[in-house]
Formats: sequence, C-alpha cells, structure tokens
Amino acid sequence: MKITMADPTHVHIYNPLPLVLAHFVLQLADRLESAGRPSICIPSVNGEVGRDLRAKALALGNHVRIARRHVESGAPLIVAWPLLGWLEMPLWRHSTNGSLIVVHDPEPLVRQHGLSQWTANLSARLAGPRWPHIVTMSPEAHAIAVKHFDPKIVHLAPHPMITPPTAHSADHGRVALVLGQYKPSRDIEAMAAIAEKAQNAGWNLVVAGRGWPEIPGWTVHSRFLSEDDFRTLLATARVLVLPYRHYFQSGVALRALESGIPVVGRSSGFLRSVLGEDFPGSVDDWGRPQSWLDALEAAVAGRESQLQNAGRYSQQGASEWRALADLAANG
Repeated sequence: MKITMADPTHVHIYNPLPLVLAHFVLQLADRLESAGRPSICIPSVNGEVGRDLRAKALALGNHVRIARRHVESGAPLIVAWPLLGWLEMPLWRHSTNGSLIVVHDPEPLVRQHGLSQWTANLSARLAGPRWPHIVTMSPEAHAIAVKHFDPKIVHLAPHPMITPPTAHSADHGRVALVLGQYKPSRDIEAMAAIAEKAQNAGWNLVVAGRGWPEIPGWTVHSRFLSEDDFRTLLATARVLVLPYRHYFQSGVALRALESGIPVVGRSSGFLRSVLGEDFPGSVDDWGRPQSWLDALEAAVAGRESQLQNAGRYSQQGASEWRALADLAANG
C-alpha cells in the first residue's frame, strides 16, 4: 500500500531527537500497531546538537520546515519531543487540529529553553483556534501542564511500553543496577548511604551512564552508553534502581520491565500507575538504608506481580494511544 502524506489511516510520528528517543518511538509505534493504528515516522534531523550555534541554527531551520510542511497535510501527527518547549504549540498548528505534542518534562530536570509561563502564554496567543493537543505521561507532569493550558487539550496517557515477558527469567545473580545519564536529581548521597548494608547482603552495586561521579561502594562506568551497551548492562541486572529525588516518568524503568527486570524506587505517581499502589520494590523511607534493602528484596520476590501490572499498563497504553490517534484523525 502506498502511503501518501495525507493518508488518514496512518499516524505520522515526528521525532526531533532520533538518537535519544529511538526506543520511545519504537514503543509508541508498537502500541499503536497493536491497537490497529499503523504509523509511519517522518524523517528528521537530530535536534540535539550541543552548543554548536551553527548546528543549532541548521537544526532549527529544518525543524520548522518539517513542521510547516506536515501540518498542512491533514494526517494525524504525534510529535515525540517539544524541541522548542511550549513554543512547539503554534509551530504545529494543524489544518484539522490533528497534532499531538508529547511533553515529557513540563518542568525540565535539565535546562531547556521554551518551558516557562511566559512562553506558555505567548504560545496560547499565537496558536489560535488550531491549537494542538498536549499529551503527558505521568500524573505529576499532567498536574503541571494543566496549570498552563486548558485541561480540555491536555491529556494523560500511559507511557508507551512493549508488553513484558511473563515467563520466568534466568537468575542474574545479585546485581542492582542504576542506568542512564547522571542528572542533579539523582540522589548520590542515598546511594552512598545504602552501599555498605546492600553489599553485606550480597548485592553488587553498579551504575552506568554519562557524567556520573565516583560513589563509595558502587562500581561506576561513567561513559556514553550505546544501545548495545545499554542492553548488555541491563541483561546483567537482577533489579533496576531509580535513585531519583524527583522525576516525571522513567523510560529506563520501562526498558527494564520490558526485559523482565523488576524496579526499585520512590513511590511516585508514575511508578504507582505502572506497578500498582503498593508495589513491591517501593522505598518507604528514603533516608533509611534498611528500607532500600527491604525494597531490593521485595522487588526480587515480587517480580511476577510487577510484570503482571506492567503488562496491564502496556495494554491500557495501547487502548489510550489509539483513542488519542483517533482524536487527532477526526480533528
């Protein structure tokens, strides 16, 4: 079947960060396909260009040209990342109100231009009646987005994830893994505090990703991780640890669950939506090392429960993203 630019049977997905969000787009396309909504990816230029001003200008020019060319097509659109923050909204004004902008971090954990009340107000004025819909993926993110914009156009949907395996996995030993780039929200003090007690209980503590400092009691691999590196490290883990003071959603946590690996972390709205209200692996007392150790053991014992709940979350995601795609297609 030849797919034309305005083919309403296919959702068009635009990803301005093709390296960073490759798996997110794979997850999204998988969920849409499973719900009977095929998709195609719009070719894009990588918008993550660091501090090179010329590269930024070229990326921005390409981004604007791609947006204006595709919004007039009439096809439903999902923008995987708001490269310009709230200023994406007038950029993706759609001829049939068929744009969905996925907002991961409405208050960014690392600096991002365009996410302020001033830019939100400006965007609302510029967008006019062809205002795109905003999709958030955690209760925390949704609560912030509706402070800026009309709740009628702000949606809360499950973060797309591939359905986890249900078969019992091989015993990966006692590796507790922290995976991903270091950010200030990572609680290295808590990580250092739990190290001795966890090691005495037989846990091997490993952290890998760009920018991490040395942490007493942890084996630290501070480097960029390729996709192969990421998968190899994940395959060694018995549990994935989220030592985050604050976050909106965690793609790394979902990658672990997709691989059959349980998760340990704060009882956030996001993790509760994925794993249930009283999920095994929740750290009840953040400042108490024994609470972390209890959570590690509970996650291992409760692996089947975590994966079952994550499977339900995945299926819910397929249904709700299908509904959002239908909303975009119908204008």
